[in-house]
Amino acid sequence: MVNNYLFIIPIVVAIIAVAFGIAYQTGALNPIFEKIGVYYFKAEAKAEEKKMEAQGLKEGEDFLKGEISGNQKANMLNENLGDMGNIRKGLL
Repeated sequence: MVNNYLFIIPIVVAIIAVAFGIAYQTGALNPIFEKIGVYYFKAEAKAEEKKMEAQGLKEGEDFLKGEISGNQKANMLNENLGDMGNIRKGLL
């Protein structure tokens, strides 16, 4: 009984890997990559905000949230502008 699982589990994992590979190649995963990119850049902007606050700058007095580079990249990604429009190429 256990020996059957030793053959079935690798086959199922291989089928799932092939399905993800095909979805990646056809571009079906692009919306997911874009959402992940937006989350990443927003987190980067938040970290940059915290860094500036630690340096003594106060949010709202010294800079606008829209001027933080992470927010600019996230907006570019949402609008599919520039190099950020196709984020999956950067993953390879």
